Amino acid sequence: MADLVDKILGEFRLLRHLGSGGMADVYLAEQTSLNRNVAVKVMKPGLIATSGDVMLARFKQEAMMAAGLNHPNIVQVYTIGEHDGLHYIAQEYVQGKDLSTILKTKGVPDIGSCLHLIRKVASALKASGQAGIVHRDIKPENILVTAKGEVKVADFGLAQLHDNPDAGSITREGMTLGTPLYMSPEQVNGRELDPRSDIYSFGVTCYQILCGKTPFSGTSAMAIAVQHLNTAPPQLHDQNPKLPETMCRLVHRMMAKRRSLRYQTAADVAADLSKLVKAYKQGQKLDLVKLPLLDELDAAVVAAGRQAKKQTAPAAGTENDGEYSLEMPANGGAGSTMQIDRVDFVEEANTDMGQASSFSMERKQRRERVPVAERPRKKQGVVTATLPSWVEVEEDDGSGFDREPPELEEMDLTPMVDVTFLLLIFFMITASFNLQKKMDMEAATADEASAVAVEQETPDSPISCEIDANNEIFVDDEPVKTFKEIVAKLKEAQDPEAESQELQLQIDPDSTHDKRILVADAATKVGLLVKTKIAEVN
Repeated sequence: MADLVDKILGEFRLLRHLGSGGMADVYLAEQTSLNRNVAVKVMKPGLIATSGDVMLARFKQEAMMAAGLNHPNIVQVYTIGEHDGLHYIAQEYVQGKDLSTILKTKGVPDIGSCLHLIRKVASALKASGQAGIVHRDIKPENILVTAKGEVKVADFGLAQLHDNPDAGSITREGMTLGTPLYMSPEQVNGRELDPRSDIYSFGVTCYQILCGKTPFSGTSAMAIAVQHLNTAPPQLHDQNPKLPETMCRLVHRMMAKRRSLRYQTAADVAADLSKLVKAYKQGQKLDLVKLPLLDELDAAVVAAGRQAKKQTAPAAGTENDGEYSLEMPANGGAGSTMQIDRVDFVEEANTDMGQASSFSMERKQRRERVPVAERPRKKQGVVTATLPSWVEVEEDDGSGFDREPPELEEMDLTPMVDVTFLLLIFFMITASFNLQKKMDMEAATADEASAVAVEQETPDSPISCEIDANNEIFVDDEPVKTFKEIVAKLKEAQDPEAESQELQLQIDPDSTHDKRILVADAATKVGLLVKTKIAEVN
């Protein structure tokens, strides 16, 4: 395709070439009417000449699918148009790198960054799944990360409405589209897809994020496809022993070959991930977090495996909604077309049962191991590195994702430890002020005929302060961020006529320790007593 730099398509002036895909070339462009930068995908004219209107319809379908999704973790589509025979889509310009490039250049992210990435993608898939859209090409290349750590899912070029009866003219059952490394078994087999197919592809992507490689590899696309159909993925914990077992279990459940044994919705995945993120921010060991949805799925896998053992394998050619396999025609050669057939589920049920039970056996063995302090240290083969996007942020936003990963194997903390430690600090600060007052107070005099009754001082006009779940700090309902701003606001709120004042601090259980200490230090500097209260969780 000829270089289109400086060409004007409608209200978009193409500035420079950003990249190319199988269907389109992508340009950075200026939207002249709004004076903003956008990304413009220009469909390759040769595709229309070779495929008729099918590729054009799919190209337009991408715009229609994504335009209906307004979500912070999905690349926003603005408009679709045609100019001088060139069909284009104008969409949000994300100034960052795709996740595949980051993994290749920086290696495996730390646990906090992994949780951040995975949860944001799950949130995007939750939105697309609830809209009835199957992306069908979830992979690291289609996940964009900005310099500030924002995560965006892009490229709905292969998307389809799984309940749209009119979609068959473009993508129908029996057609296999997508990237082989990340395709679900039903996608490889040309079956009708639903959002659970995206969950499988997302599971493969998570596998790669956490250990640096995909579960399956091969010399050809068909060799990889066979493994998606018939081969259990290597245990993720074996690929990266530093990972918490709970995260490994979650990823393997997403990659179950039988759809009914996976997470059924991305909303379920996001719910479990939210619990893990909350535990990580509070310093809790992730393997202590209870995930009822994951436990139910593991139990279903075990039950399915037991049931499969009782059944006799059906004769060849029997259809079943279970495992899949590929067969080469008898007269097929090196360039022959592969015929995809459906076969029995027995082996796949046993495979999934093995994945679930292996974690239980491993946990049982770990209880018999020597204490952590006596274990020999081994150098792990997995390279860990923090994603550049979180390193470049000037200020810590309190999310905890830019800190060093904790030694999860040696950490056994709970949120109550964090809260107790904070209360102890506040108690010590309060006690120091009381002690200072007693030392500065003149000794009371008394005689035999009289006695002096000393009334306990009560703080006047207390100052209110709150730290919410997003680590936002408010003094008298006004937001403050830095230590200087907090000190200045507390001094402004003090009553010069009051003999004593206290700071009534309300903290959310999800707030982080450093924000709480920041407020306590500011209160100490201006001489306020601190009275803390933990907000009730709704």
